[in-house]
Amino acid sequence: MPEREKETFGDYDLASALELLNLFPYQKWEIPFEPVQPTESLKVNLKRAERQVISASNEWEQRLFMELIFLEALEGHHVRMWQEKRIDAGEPPFRGKADFVFTPYQASFKIPYIILSEAKRDDFDQGWGQCLIATKASQMVNEKDGYDLDIYGIVSTGRIWEFGKYTTDNRFYRTDAYSTAYPEFILGILNEIFTACETSILKREA
Repeated sequence: MPEREKETFGDYDLASALELLNLFPYQKWEIPFEPVQPTESLKVNLKRAERQVISASNEWEQRLFMELIFLEALEGHHVRMWQEKRIDAGEPPFRGKADFVFTPYQASFKIPYIILSEAKRDDFDQGWGQCLIATKASQMVNEKDGYDLDIYGIVSTGRIWEFGKYTTDNRFYRTDAYSTAYPEFILGILNEIFTACETSILKREA
C-alpha cells in the first residue's frame, strides 16, 4: 500500500496542512465575544486540576481542563460533546480519530459535525495540522448529506487555548492564545461558537 494511502489526521503539522488545503496565508481571527463568568464550581475544579496535572503530564491528563471547561460552556446550548470519535471522508488523509467532536444534541454520533478539538501537550503546530485535516474531513462528510457549514476548530494544551474557523469558501481564521487564568474569556468565545453553530443548523433546517 502506498504511503499516502496510510496517511491520517495525525500525519500533518500546520505547514503541511495549509499547503495541502491551499489555506496559506491564513487570517487572524478577531472573534467578538462577551466574557462569561465561570461558576464557583468551575473555579474550584480548575484549581484542583492544577494541583494534580503538572507540566510533565501527558495529553490525556491535560484534557481534564478541557473537559471541565467544555462541560460548563455547553450549559444552555443544544450541542453535544463526544470524545475519541473516528471521522472518515473516504480517502486519505481525511480519516482518523478526533479527541473531541461536537454535534447538535442527539442520541447517536452522526453528522453534522460542527466543531473539532485536539488536545496537544505543547505543540500547537502539530495540533493545528491535525485539527485542520480533521475539519476538512468533517466538511467533506457533511457536504455528502447536504450540510454546507463552516467548521470550528480548537487546539488546547489544557491551560492554553486557540480557536479557529474553516469556512465553506476555503479560508482559515485563527485567534491568539487564551489562558485558563482568565476562564471568562474562553467561556465567552465558546459561547459565541456554540451559538453560531446552533444558528447555522437552524437556518439549514428552516
